[in-house]
Amino acid sequence: MTITADEARLAFLKVLSVLAGPAYHQSDHDKPLAKQLELCAERIKAEASEGVALIEACAPHGRAMLSQAQQKLESLNQLAVLHQLVAEKFETL
Repeated sequence: MTITADEARLAFLKVLSVLAGPAYHQSDHDKPLAKQLELCAERIKAEASEGVALIEACAPHGRAMLSQAQQKLESLNQLAVLHQLVAEKFETL
């Protein structure tokens, strides 16, 4: 089975959208993959900050929000590793 650059890009975008959830915006679809990862990470960091603020305000769901954001950031870091491998293979992503 031979995988094309387009197939790799679409697979990457699908995984990114699943991992990032609402932090992934369809409007970013035409940007380079590295930029899309960066934008999602920035949005998730904002979610984490909001979670911290909720914890400080003693809101019960702040810890869950922070934990979820941290898990998403860890997953995005791993996805960035895969992006590097794909980019090296296809030299275009």
